[in-house]
Amino acid sequence: MSFSSVNAATTEGISRGEATDLTVKYLQLEKTNKSFLNSCKLDIGTCLFTFSTRTNFTISLKPVILYPDVYPAYRYYKSINVASELDLVRGYFEEDNSPFKPEQPITRVEALKLALGATKVLDWKEKFELANDTSFQEEGNWIQLDFDAQKWWYSRYLAAAQTNGFWTSVTAQEAEEGISKDDFLKLLDNANKIVASRQTSSLADTSDQGQAKANQSTTLAF
Repeated sequence: MSFSSVNAATTEGISRGEATDLTVKYLQLEKTNKSFLNSCKLDIGTCLFTFSTRTNFTISLKPVILYPDVYPAYRYYKSINVASELDLVRGYFEEDNSPFKPEQPITRVEALKLALGATKVLDWKEKFELANDTSFQEEGNWIQLDFDAQKWWYSRYLAAAQTNGFWTSVTAQEAEEGISKDDFLKLLDNANKIVASRQTSSLADTSDQGQAKANQSTTLAF
């Protein structure tokens, strides 16, 4: 799927459900995570163990229903379930039954979490993990913003956005504002380019190391 295939007006806002669907399809997450997702089909209970600790909803396994507002007939049902199994999205834990709210506009910080997580630019970390991660704080990534206890995770993703040049700065208020479909697609594309760039650098490093070993081998042979 390419961005050019999106026909809707991209300047309009984008919902949590549609953003998840675009992410799964554009990054081909079902294909790249085929082995894991197949194992989930064989043992969905074990696969969703971690997810089950982050929801107040009584999960159904046949059919798989992870949220009170995302049922099999819903248009983005499959993509939301795939992203949930991959630990990329979740519901609102603090609310009754932890709804996903698929039709609610996705916020900038939620879009960041989805895009950076799906491309593995930035993996999710729990609060206790960050509290013990001194390197993260020493690097100046622990941006102190006026967020309440439920928004402790914002800081890390906003820092990543600044570090990677997605946005020059984002205030606490702007983090919770909606994002246009166009901006979300650009964000997803930029995150994907970071991955491609890292892979290219890794291949170059491997090639350089291989050449160095070859040179060393030649030198030793003499």
